[in-house]
Amino acid sequence: MPEETNDNWPAFDIKSWKDIPSFNGKIANEEEAISGIAIFCIKDTDSSHDVYEIDLPQLAYLLDLENNTQQLIVAIQAESTTQGVIIGYRNPNGGSGACYLEELIFLNEQEIFALIGV
Repeated sequence: MPEETNDNWPAFDIKSWKDIPSFNGKIANEEEAISGIAIFCIKDTDSSHDVYEIDLPQLAYLLDLENNTQQLIVAIQAESTTQGVIIGYRNPNGGSGACYLEELIFLNEQEIFALIGV
């Protein structure tokens, strides 16, 4: 489900990933998504749509199984739906997107240090 958008989400230095603002603890509304506070807003949801509890931001690899590639991203939003957990992310090269939780591999502290030294 990787869905990349080229909007007004600017590029950033990956070493500053911990400083990327995240959207935690509530369901995003349309205004928050339009204004760039949240990556996405899911409309017309049922009662099973809820916040997905996860510490954010988190550094992860977004997997593209069709092309057998991975892309480093920062997860900043998480919501649980009947279709699965949707993660909103920022791309260090600019832009944002959304994917399913299963499409991500989260990095641990040792992996992050080995990758970017932070």
